Amino acid sequence: MPPTRSRQGGESLISLMVGLLLSMVVALAMLSMYKVSARYGGQAGQDAAADSQLTAALLRAGLAVQDAGYGIASASLDTQLVVLSGAALNDTALSGSTVATGTSGNAVLWAMNTTGTAQCAGLLFNAANGGGGGLFFLGPVACSTGSVSDWSGLSWTSTRWADRPANQASNAYDQTAIRFSVASTACKPFGVTASSGNVVWTLSSTNRSGAPLTEQQCLFNFKAP
Repeated sequence: MPPTRSRQGGESLISLMVGLLLSMVVALAMLSMYKVSARYGGQAGQDAAADSQLTAALLRAGLAVQDAGYGIASASLDTQLVVLSGAALNDTALSGSTVATGTSGNAVLWAMNTTGTAQCAGLLFNAANGGGGGLFFLGPVACSTGSVSDWSGLSWTSTRWADRPANQASNAYDQTAIRFSVASTACKPFGVTASSGNVVWTLSSTNRSGAPLTEQQCLFNFKAP
């Protein structure tokens, strides 16, 4: 009786090709998932850095504006404090137009006397593209009259406090624009009840997620009559 041949077990070429195909699909899916998570993780990091810088700049701006009207007797709106609309800084020349009390603008200027000599300073949100955008602190520069009403004739210096995020498109940048406004109303600075001011200054913006950000100050140097 002739011997029987046993069939050898193993993988066929077709099964190997199917396994290789499935492995490639899984590898591509994992690579795609990694790219998506890396992209959104990097975006989140840039958003967090931009929001931190903006929040710090808002707090810094609130401290700076407390100098408005300091050392000037009977400081008043439209003389020692003005808001500008359409403001832009070209080298040292500032352009724009003043707005009425209660109307918001992209710059606020004030006069002060913190050193024994009258000076003018301010804040400007510049919407320019190409690296020129952001929040700028203006001055301080000498303004001998103790008034900021002649702001267009002054030679301004500037320091950028918050940059325009490099990955922020123009429409998103417009959304996070910083606006300033002042209102003539009685207020209590820092919750102090024994003293009062007569001007409220408000800075408003939004973060990268669209949440509103507001910094509001009672300007103590503008006394209630």
